[in-house]
Amino acid sequence: MREENHELINFNEIREQKQLQSDNAICDFYNQYFFFVNRYTNIREKVRASHLFKELVNLPHEAPLSDSYEQLFFQWFAFEYVTIQGKTLLQLFLADQAKQKTESFLIQGAFFLTSVLEPIIVSKVPNSFFLKGYTPLTNEQVIIKDVRGRFANLEEQQVIWIRKIKSIGYDVLIDSFFLGHKQRIEQLVTQYNDKKNAMTWRSFLKQQAIYYVMKPK
Repeated sequence: MREENHELINFNEIREQKQLQSDNAICDFYNQYFFFVNRYTNIREKVRASHLFKELVNLPHEAPLSDSYEQLFFQWFAFEYVTIQGKTLLQLFLADQAKQKTESFLIQGAFFLTSVLEPIIVSKVPNSFFLKGYTPLTNEQVIIKDVRGRFANLEEQQVIWIRKIKSIGYDVLIDSFFLGHKQRIEQLVTQYNDKKNAMTWRSFLKQQAIYYVMKPK
């Protein structure tokens, strides 16, 4: 009996270690990519991106960005914006790293490539580090971890927009999350239902999420 308990404890410890390693790998990849985006993107590219972004979200070109719009711009710039070279910054980063990184690092990159900014309806917030919810486009149930513990003030049925990466037992939030608006989600779902026979929900959000995150003035 003691040997069985000992084996069970070791199994739990191994599982927790693997989960932590997976979470750390996601955070490490993002930190390296964040460094790349901030250090290696030239001013011309950022000015072009800022111009396109303000057109997409219907902001005057001369208007400064609020903190929330600044965070949204960075996510769009880092993951959806197509550069003058015809590729996203993430594609350029992976090409730059391909010869010097491990296979596991590049596999992690593949998860980031398929990530989208997506809406989640909050079902439960056990603590500041975890939330349970579902995506209104597919009704898929999700568990999400924020390694920075910023979920404390969220409420049930609240809408948030997040970008998440699959870990072992749950998904891990990367970067910031945005408070959403139920009316906008209803509009989003209606538009998706009209197009879902022609594209996947990920492809749909890659194209359309930017229009629905912020509430129009």
